[in-house]
Order: sequence, then structure tokens, then C-alpha cells
Amino acid sequence: MAARAIVSMWVVGVATGALSVTASLAQAEQWFFAADASQRLTGLISSQAVAKAEQALHAEAEPIAFLELLPYILDPHGPGSRLSVRINPVTRQARVRKRAEGVFYTPADVAEYMADACLNSVDGLEPPTMFDPACGTGVFLRAALKEIRRRYPAICAFKLASEYLFGTDIDPWPLHATAFVLLADIWSGQTRRHMAPAMLWQRLSENLVCIDALRIDPAGGDEPAGSADRRFSTAQAERISISALFPALQSGPKVILGNPPYADLGDRLDFPILSHAFKTVAAQPRASSEIYLAFFEQMTRLVADAGAAGALVLPLSIGCNIGPQFVAAREKIMCTPGHWRFAFFDREPHALFGEDVKTRNAIVLWAASPGDKEAIIATGPLRRWRGDSRSAMFESLRFTDIDRDIRAGIPKLEGKLQAEALNALQRRDGLLEHALRSVGRFPLAEVANADERTVFVGPTAYNFLNVFPKPPRSHLTTGQPLSQHPLYAIRCPSHRDALIVFAILSSHLAYWWWHTHGDGFHVSRRFIDQMPFGLEAFTGSGAEQLAACGEDLWSAVRSHPIISMNRGRSSVAYTPNGHDELRRKADTILADLADLDPAFVEELQQFTAHTVAATLRGASTSPTMEKIGT
Repeated sequence: MAARAIVSMWVVGVATGALSVTASLAQAEQWFFAADASQRLTGLISSQAVAKAEQALHAEAEPIAFLELLPYILDPHGPGSRLSVRINPVTRQARVRKRAEGVFYTPADVAEYMADACLNSVDGLEPPTMFDPACGTGVFLRAALKEIRRRYPAICAFKLASEYLFGTDIDPWPLHATAFVLLADIWSGQTRRHMAPAMLWQRLSENLVCIDALRIDPAGGDEPAGSADRRFSTAQAERISISALFPALQSGPKVILGNPPYADLGDRLDFPILSHAFKTVAAQPRASSEIYLAFFEQMTRLVADAGAAGALVLPLSIGCNIGPQFVAAREKIMCTPGHWRFAFFDREPHALFGEDVKTRNAIVLWAASPGDKEAIIATGPLRRWRGDSRSAMFESLRFTDIDRDIRAGIPKLEGKLQAEALNALQRRDGLLEHALRSVGRFPLAEVANADERTVFVGPTAYNFLNVFPKPPRSHLTTGQPLSQHPLYAIRCPSHRDALIVFAILSSHLAYWWWHTHGDGFHVSRRFIDQMPFGLEAFTGSGAEQLAACGEDLWSAVRSHPIISMNRGRSSVAYTPNGHDELRRKADTILADLADLDPAFVEELQQFTAHTVAATLRGASTSPTMEKIGT
């Protein structure tokens, strides 16, 4: 840690222009302490080691880049991305450790968007106190400092950082880095003449505590008698109130934001205590449970009572996983007054955390005023975008209010038409499972032996749902071993019914319904069973039209199989894309059956087109959407 501190002094000095790119480590230490001390840390190191370190640092020195990349170049794990492993296999160990600890550092634009959204909710005459419970190297605290400096220009940066920003982390290494990152951002103006960098760094460090954030309780409790130093206490069973941890937060922070670890809870001694404090732990109190859901609860648990805001970036599963922890988390949302907003992000073609961390994510925003009596929930679509439109994506984030029970999941939709259609479809009693004989699993190698009453559905999807009746045998004789990943096999009462099922599941409406309820990749048995069209679609006036539509669509797509290879095994798919008129016919029949607004049929075409092309829908193309809080 001493070695990292020396290098960090040099990096911050170069980044801020206080040191030249050719400065020595001894000069960096002299600048940091503002004194020509006779005994320095660098004096304890061999001259050969110092010279080697300086040679490496001078070769990489770039002040502007250093200043922008400070949170990341001070990462204690070191390079450990997929790209770095391909370039240098030695970095694999760092990547393995990052994945095991659930460490994914947040891009600056994500942190800045979240900080801005929170501050929009709690703006006042005085800056709000802001807390990051898993601060890492300070990406969110840096974004928060940038935003409060912009909103409160009359207050000096050091006062803002030292009196309003707080953070914790279970690892002391990134905490030291956070203090250096904030130091770099405040090192300007009068600060430079009145205090040594070391004094500023020490004061900033007092707001950064090394502790497991799940051991923190709301403000008002007393510090346990005989506890260890509050900045370095590690006993799992010990608990402490946030006001005892940070005396400046006597009522709790006004804002909590961050990116908690995406890891398991692990083996702990305090499961009974955690189960009492956190509903998501009580729902599944075991080592393999998700830790980030408890951090999510801390967001509403630790804030001040008199108006507060929070923002966390979480895995997409917060919206669609139906495990007991996730149901408990969504029940917590429904019971917590305030305005909740959810922005969802796919991992392709580009990912929120960058190309080296391919995850599907959700930004959760929450704002509560003292007079709030209930939870008001707003959502957005599962967004896809391309790299050159990333900045426009944040500018175009909009939310649609929904009035529904979200325990089974948070729908991902956009605009009034989609929200009204969802409500109408959810009210329907008929489900697809009511019209089927069975739904099982079927290996691709056995598809050729199926009869014409069976429809197959691929277990994963992206730009289209892979749905097809019994295919020509020639499509399954590729000369390569067939995929062993089993398909869903939907057994219908008749060939006509199979064509209806094929038409329904190939429609734009089915693709939208799947996106609205799922994660944009996995196709579940639940999705098939709960499609909101049951026996009435097979017996009513539109049944023959649906069957004809299914027959026409299969005739159009069956001659163009998509044969793909993965790990030496081939699979087959059939895309309905490019046959929009046939799919529109199915959409129209289904919309009539469910008494949906005819304009929703056109909305479905637009939804599919934008989703497949990964283009953003702006306000000009969606006049029914209202921009909220951004």
C-alpha cells in the first residue's frame, strides 16, 4: 500500500499539472507533503527499484488522459478484462478475482447520469449529503462532486468533497485510491496555497470507511461498546449505525448511489442478523444468494427521513427474475413510498459497462418526499443501442408510469400505447397453455421424428423468436453433429392448431410480449404458457385466419433455414423478419381478439424495427412518451 501511495502521488501530481511528466517519485512525495522531509518513503526503496518504476511511469505519462481515467488506472485489481486477457494471459488472475468479487467498475457517463438524476430530486439551498456504500475507486463520488460543483459554484470544491461526500468499501485499497481521485478533482484555486495535498487527502480519507456495508444500520443507534477503530473494523457480527460511523450524517445521507458487488453473499457468521435486517436475505438465507439485493435494500434503509433519493446500477434480473430474493425485492419496492424509475439495458450490440463487461443491466432511480404515501412506478423498454449513439441514449431516457403489481416482474415497455396494451392483455383470462396438450423439451436430433401437430421454440432468442413446425428432414442433415441444447416442443390437438400457435408466437406482438417480460435472451416455458391467448384464439372467428396466416408464413420462411455452428455442432433457425405483412396480419387478428387500440399494431411494427436495428426512439417518434426527471 505504501508503494501504491507513492505512485498515486506521482499520478495525481502529473494529472493536475502540479508535476511535470518527467518528475521523479521523490519530487512527487515532496509535492504531496509540501515539505523537504529528510525521511521519505522513497528513501526506503533501493535506487534501482525507484529508477525502474520511474522509467515505466515516464513512458506512460499523459496528464489529460490520467485526469480522465484516474478512477480506473488506480484500480487495485489491475487490468483484468476479456480484452486484456487476450492480449496478456497474465491478467487472467485479476479477471478471475474481479468476477469472484463481483467487481465491475462503472463508466463515468453512467455515474454522472445517476448523480444528476438524484440531485434533480433533492435540489435545495444546501448541497445534499451523498453516500456510496461500495465506492470502489470513487467513480460515483467523483461524479457526485462534479454535479454539486456545477450546482453550487459559490462553495469551494474541498468543502463540498469533505462535508458532503461519504463512502465505504470492504477493501482498503480502493478507498485510498478514492481519496487520491477526489484530491485530483479539488486541487485548484486557493486550495493549492493553503493546505498541503497530504492534508487534503487525510481529510477526505476521514469520510471513507473500510467496512462491510451490510453491517451498517440506520441513523440514531449507538456505536457498540468496545468496537474496533470505526474505519477498520471487520468483525462480521458487529453492527454500527451510519450516524455513529459518520458523525456528520446524524439523520442519514440525503442521497445513496453506487454500483454494489455482483457476487454471492458467501459464508457468513451473521445470517440471522442479516435475515432480520433484510427481506431479500430472509427470503433465501444462504451463501449462494445475491449480495447486491441487500445493498438495494440499504438504499432505502439508510437515507434521511425528510426527503431522499437513491440510484443503483444492478443486473437486469431485478426486473425479471422470479426467484424468492427478487420477489422480495420487488415487494420492498411496492411497500416503499416515492417515485421509482427503471431503465433497462441489453448487452448487445453494446453494453452499459463497455465491451469487456457484457452484462444486462438496470438503473434503478428512487426519489421520496416526506408527503409520499405510496410507490409510484415508471419503467422503460429493454434498450439496445450502438456505440456511436451512447451519449444520445442517456439524453433520451424516458419513463412510462405503470399501475400494477410488480412482484412477478417489472415490465419493460415504452409509451402510453404499450402500457394500455399490457393492461388489457393482463386482464385476459385465456392463456396459451389452456389450448395446448403439453409443452416438453426435445433435442434437435429428434425433431425429424415429430408429427405435424408439434411446434418447436428455441430456448434463446435475440432479433426474433425461433419458432417452427416440423422442418424438412434435409435441414437436419448438415453433415455435422446437431446441437444438444433441447428445444421446447409444443404439442397441439391438431395440425391446424399448430399453425395457429406458430402464427401467434411468430407475431410482432409475441416478440414484444417476450421483450416486455423477459431478459431479451432466454425464452422460458413460462413465456409460452402465459401468452395471453387461449382457447378463444383457436375457436373464434379469427381462428381460421390465424391458421391461414401461420401456413402462409411457414411457406415463406421454410425455404430459408439459418444453419449455424457452435463448438462443432449445428443448429437450425427460421426467422420471420422480412415478412412483416404476414406478421402484421397476425398482429391485427390478435389485437382485434383482445380489443386493443388499432394504433398498437403500428406501434408493434415500430418496436420490432427499432429493436432489431438497435436504434433509439426519440420524442419525435414517440409523442405519447413523457420525459421524467432527466
